Amino acid sequence: MSSPDILYYHHDRVDLRGVAWLVAIVGLAVLAIALPIIHKHTSEPATLTIGVIAVAIWLTVLAVYGWHIRRARGRADTITIDGSGFVSHLFGRVDFSDIESHAVGRDVGLFRWERSAPSLRLTLADQRRLCFHLDARHYCEDLLDYVAFVDTVRARIKVLSDGASPAPLVLGCAVVFADSPADRQHAAKAATSEGDTVTHADVDQEPVPQASFNDTVSQRPDRASDDQTTARDDAQGATAGLMSRANQQADRRFKHQMTRHSKWAALAMMLLPLSYAIRSCDMSGLKSGPLDDVAEHAPAAFERSRNLIQRAVAEKGPVYLWSNTQEGTVKPVLVPNIKIHGIGIDSLDTMNTAGKVLDFIVNDEAEGYRMGVQHDATLSLSRYSKISLRPVEGEKILFFFLVPPKGVDTESRTGRALPDISWRVSYRNINNISQQIDLADRRLPMTLIARWSQMTPAPRIMVAASRYHGMTDAAFDAAVTQVKADFERRGIDTSNFETRRFDTGTVRQPDDDSNLRSTEGP
Repeated sequence: MSSPDILYYHHDRVDLRGVAWLVAIVGLAVLAIALPIIHKHTSEPATLTIGVIAVAIWLTVLAVYGWHIRRARGRADTITIDGSGFVSHLFGRVDFSDIESHAVGRDVGLFRWERSAPSLRLTLADQRRLCFHLDARHYCEDLLDYVAFVDTVRARIKVLSDGASPAPLVLGCAVVFADSPADRQHAAKAATSEGDTVTHADVDQEPVPQASFNDTVSQRPDRASDDQTTARDDAQGATAGLMSRANQQADRRFKHQMTRHSKWAALAMMLLPLSYAIRSCDMSGLKSGPLDDVAEHAPAAFERSRNLIQRAVAEKGPVYLWSNTQEGTVKPVLVPNIKIHGIGIDSLDTMNTAGKVLDFIVNDEAEGYRMGVQHDATLSLSRYSKISLRPVEGEKILFFFLVPPKGVDTESRTGRALPDISWRVSYRNINNISQQIDLADRRLPMTLIARWSQMTPAPRIMVAASRYHGMTDAAFDAAVTQVKADFERRGIDTSNFETRRFDTGTVRQPDDDSNLRSTEGP
């Protein structure tokens, strides 16, 4: 074939550079996360040993990739294309018929994204993979030849696979500028050995008149003959001049943009290594998690608030209970009428509860107290009230609780446990208790409650009151008489009900120091 079929470019391994960047960033992030965790769960010498080994492996992998990249970058490659294949100075002879598959991508610089070039990956019959990438340092002088090589190989592969008509070859520098490939290769090698390669600073010079373009072209390697120079087509020269000026303008625009934004790019590149350096040099200077302080101080804060509320409840006087259960673990209690929302994080929920209780006490117990029943290591609370439950002159409150019988496990059979039902009745005239029971807002009507109480085992029905809500011993006995008459009228057996009095409404701690499970009635 003729000389235009000889193409010349400088090779690079851009794919390895991308993998190296990925290994560097991901490895740095993994080390920054893993080393503090290892330091928390192991001793200091073990952490130091593991850290040194991990960093050594990470740097070794980066060094291997860097060595391959440096060895391949800037190597001059001469491509000679004939009818059946091409010969590469770096990869040897490659026949088009031996190419099983190919993939074409695009290489874009990390900081010079306006310079992009196609990439070619060939998979041969012997399972070799050849990767072709253009060295960005020789972008301006090698782009035409490199693009001509990639497009020519793609066209020849398409001809063999689809049987299409041969596509015309893409023109390289030898045809556009009438260069001699041998002279261009010799001049480029000499320039490389003398350190005269084209750099970004050379391109970023001030705009020059059209005559300087001819001077730049004349700096290329010697032409084959003066006749070829004078025979160059004027249209091709004008097009090349426009391309050259456009590239120079793009280089200047990019340089100005990078000058304005270089500090942000440098800051972004330094943040992750800086964080890793701080963690590596002094891991104890940073907490392994943002909730460490909360998890450490939450139990103490909760204990302080619990002691405060227990003392406050103890000052409220006795509480009363009338129920059909004689279990010694059952006790009525007073609890603040506050709403606590949990988010699922124990430390934050504990600290939130302590803060709510402390605010309740500081605000002079403005929300008032509601009642609950402690039974079976469970604290069943009456419904939260948006209206304050502070005592009102002349008004008394009875709290009713309907609790499933002890030892009945409905959750294992039905998948759902029976809920605790609660309601309250406020009255001024004791003769109106029966009417207030009918008007109370509860989940189940009294007819169903009466029918449930006739079953075996029967549910536990509890009526609680407290001195805080204006109840006295005599007043509670009178109220129990009215409630008992109402229950008997509805068919509820009250023969096994009894009245008990407790000195305080404080929560009794379980004997096994286990935590109470709190449930709020619907």
